[in-house]
Amino acid sequence: MIGAVYSHRPGVPFSRNADPCRAPQVSRSKIDDLLTERHRRFTPLQRLLQRAARQESWTDQLRALLPEPVRDDCRVVDVRGPTVVVACRSAAAATRLRFMSDELLIQLRELGDFSDARELRVRVAAG
Repeated sequence: MIGAVYSHRPGVPFSRNADPCRAPQVSRSKIDDLLTERHRRFTPLQRLLQRAARQESWTDQLRALLPEPVRDDCRVVDVRGPTVVVACRSAAAATRLRFMSDELLIQLRELGDFSDARELRVRVAAG
């Protein structure tokens, strides 16, 4: 056909008159799936919001135990059984936190959310 534009993206079949600059649309069914109650107990969006709230709570509890220079540079990203994973904005904050880890674990175990904590895993992460 004269004037037809054909484009191809890897993994996508050839399409006629496709606009390569157009972003793919999010399927309405995927959005509905995030918001429906068909899932076990909570929707995926509700589970994500709950996880974010738990992380914020964990971080507030950790920061209450930290000295001022390190307090704002560290956040709890996960609690997996006996392991508490903390992300720090700088290598200096991470190093200081590692030196404090034994004493900090004792204090954390006194809090309900960290009662099983036996290991503090510290990572340097932007943000």
